[in-house]
Amino acid sequence: MQRTEGPAPTGLRGLWIAAFGFGAVSNLLLLTGPIFMLQVYDRVLPGRSVETLLALVALMAFLYAVMAVIDTARGRLIARIGARFRLRMEGALLAGGLRARTRDPPTAPVSQAVNDLDSVQRVLTSGAAQAAMDLPWTALFLALLALVHPLLGWLALMGGAVLVLTALASFLAQRHPRNQAMRQDAVAARLLAAVEGPGVDGLPPLRAGIGESWQALRWQGLATQLLASDRAVAGMAAARAFRLFLQSATLALGAWLVIRHDMSAGLMIGASILLGRALAPVELLAGQWGALVSAWAAWRRLAARAQDATGTVPAPVSTAQGPLVVRGLMVAGPRGVLLRLGGFEVAPGRALGVIGPGGSGKSLLARVLSGGIPATAGQVSLGPVPVAFWPPGAVGYLPQRLVLPPGTLTQAISGYDPRARDGTVQAAANAAGAHAAILALPDGYVSRADDPTLPAGLVQRIGLAGAIHGDPPLVVMDEPNTHLDAEGAAALNATIRALKARGAVVVVTANRPAAIAECEDLLVLDKGAQAAFGPRDQVLREMVRTRVALVDAVSGSGVTP
Repeated sequence: MQRTEGPAPTGLRGLWIAAFGFGAVSNLLLLTGPIFMLQVYDRVLPGRSVETLLALVALMAFLYAVMAVIDTARGRLIARIGARFRLRMEGALLAGGLRARTRDPPTAPVSQAVNDLDSVQRVLTSGAAQAAMDLPWTALFLALLALVHPLLGWLALMGGAVLVLTALASFLAQRHPRNQAMRQDAVAARLLAAVEGPGVDGLPPLRAGIGESWQALRWQGLATQLLASDRAVAGMAAARAFRLFLQSATLALGAWLVIRHDMSAGLMIGASILLGRALAPVELLAGQWGALVSAWAAWRRLAARAQDATGTVPAPVSTAQGPLVVRGLMVAGPRGVLLRLGGFEVAPGRALGVIGPGGSGKSLLARVLSGGIPATAGQVSLGPVPVAFWPPGAVGYLPQRLVLPPGTLTQAISGYDPRARDGTVQAAANAAGAHAAILALPDGYVSRADDPTLPAGLVQRIGLAGAIHGDPPLVVMDEPNTHLDAEGAAALNATIRALKARGAVVVVTANRPAAIAECEDLLVLDKGAQAAFGPRDQVLREMVRTRVALVDAVSGSGVTP
């Protein structure tokens, strides 16, 4: 197990330096307008020199053309920084998110990390990123105004403060309705998923009721979004109007200073233009305040998640070999302890059957062993490798309620592995007893895996093929004989024998005795606790002996069992 450091991908520092360099040149070129006006009013008009005017116009046009080229280059560079950042982060976040599901506490879903990446990239590719980079130059322009005259500097400083307060007030006014709209949309999305899901098939009244609730929530969410949008528009309009007022006020103050002979007319016009340039980033950021706050929060979540994703590197599959060892396992939830096991060990080439009454924790144990749910305490390891470091391909898992993902049957069996070959996919399907049935389909292995007309038994066999594809050293099956007929059950037992023959550890949870026919070891669960563990026949004899003793005790007391 290796450890690496660094919360985020590197290699973008040079691009950022180049972007800031372009921004510095662009902001210096913003002084073209004020300097041009200063020269026109203080040199061209008093001297009535057409030649000087033409030279100034040509120079001004050239500098503005250079600024346009530089701003275009900076915008393209920032967009590519966002794209490169996204490409580098997505793979690490996906791998880290899948591994983090085996840790306690588990991290947020990978989909949230993708949404966070979208939020950050939207800001990077919008004008807000360039405005944020230009913000430090606002201080320089305000200092230049103060050098022209202290009163102009104070007016610009107080005006900038009012703009910031306006933006803050606008953000606070729209924060609550935006959050409420997001919550309403989330509930509506869950209701829509319920309407489209299989849980309400054949129940038209329930589907109609959910549809009406969804529509009501959508209307409420739309009304709340409109309220937030109205407040945002009002805030942006107020900020723009105040900036224009401030430019006029600067012009008025400059005119008063010109009347007092404290400055020239050219400086008066130049100061007004300079103030507009200085406060333009502030106004733009005021309109993007909410997006910036959301992007900053998303960035912090990404940094924390990337640190977790790169903090550990999974061990190679070759090291995840050996016995399945469970020691002091405990899984707790809001209702208390759900699963508590003293421990057991299953050697390679053996199968463990897990039995118990309904609600005893069989499926929960299967999900823990497959890495889908983190253990609150205890140890789960495969050979020397703890579950948190299991590499992709170390465990195959067949859930009790199987829903095949969108895509072809080949993709479903291979787990969307682009390196999978048709031969390995067909070999896994053949081992699971699904090859002939798949070939009988009109489209064979390119048939849609999410086709609702696929027989339940075939879906179960396809899931079994996916669990054993790639020859994982550990295979966990949660009630694998569900929906299987006699032929399918026989194929399942043959698959378990083949897995044991190649040295894999097999775990099978079952409600039917036929499902544990190939299991050498047996684990009995009762109310989330380990009731017994040992060789299968020995545990079964002990259970029968205990049952007989209980019946005799009840009969002797005169109570009818």
